Amino acid sequence: MSGIRKAQGRTALLRITLASGLALWLSAPLAARAQEATVQEATWLAEAKAKLPATLVAGRVIHLDEEARKATIAVFPAGADSPTTPGSVFTPLQVMEVNLKSDNGTLAVAMTTVRPRRPDEASADDDSEPYQAELRAALAPRRKAEPQVEPCHIKGWALNDTRHNLAVRAAPSAQAKVVGHLAPVRVTPESGQGSEEGWRVEFDITGYSHGWFRIAKATPPGTPYGDPPPRRYPRTYAGTGWIRASEAGGAYANSQMPVRRLLSAPHVDAPGEPPGADVAGPDGALSIDGTLVRLFACSADWALTESRDGRRGWWRGICSNQVTNCS
Repeated sequence: MSGIRKAQGRTALLRITLASGLALWLSAPLAARAQEATVQEATWLAEAKAKLPATLVAGRVIHLDEEARKATIAVFPAGADSPTTPGSVFTPLQVMEVNLKSDNGTLAVAMTTVRPRRPDEASADDDSEPYQAELRAALAPRRKAEPQVEPCHIKGWALNDTRHNLAVRAAPSAQAKVVGHLAPVRVTPESGQGSEEGWRVEFDITGYSHGWFRIAKATPPGTPYGDPPPRRYPRTYAGTGWIRASEAGGAYANSQMPVRRLLSAPHVDAPGEPPGADVAGPDGALSIDGTLVRLFACSADWALTESRDGRRGWWRGICSNQVTNCS
């Protein structure tokens, strides 16, 4: 009987201990409980990412069902943020499907599978996706007709100085025929209202190929702001042609990206690093005001860029406004 009473006592003590532990967890601040949940998610997520081949990188978790023990993670080609192998919005999307299991009360990875991303797995927080789908559909025929040229839909300005014209060539090559020139920077009393030193030629960027941008509809410096150059000023070629990517600049536009930081691929679910303190806004997101320092490549309305903190990545929406930020 004494053995039975001791066993009953141990059982009762265990119940009290478990109940006390549960009560303490429930009474804990919500932030602490959320942090615990985040740590648990980070554990299985890190395990899942480690199972990816070196050719892929993991992005955002687009679906998690803890009850069914399944998760879906967006994945993208590695190297899509390199100027030598820039990504494309036309690259078929993929996801990693993760089957989870319970390991002593903690979620762990049971199995992973990489598969094509289905149309019904769109980003739930990207209000621009309908427009993005329309833009891709509109640009697809151009890409099919010119497979060596990535179609783009952004704007930029010329990076030549106040003394030199910028050559526009017939093809993306330094040996191609010069078809025209972009006028140099023009400094006037009116040009001081912008962040740039003087008015720069602005243009549409309609394509990219191996370090070159195809441009069109260039406007003389200052013309969009009611301060056009005089007749004697060097003319600006307004036709279609090619300039080096290093000869084009621009500004980040506010295109309502769900995650406002530079990303490793041209998609809102791609991974990215938080911006440096000197370019981050009050909310920790990348500030769009004067922080873009370099354009490398483009795809639809995305551009591979470098920000003032030295970080490189993709941003959706590049504009050429030299007076105000592109909100």
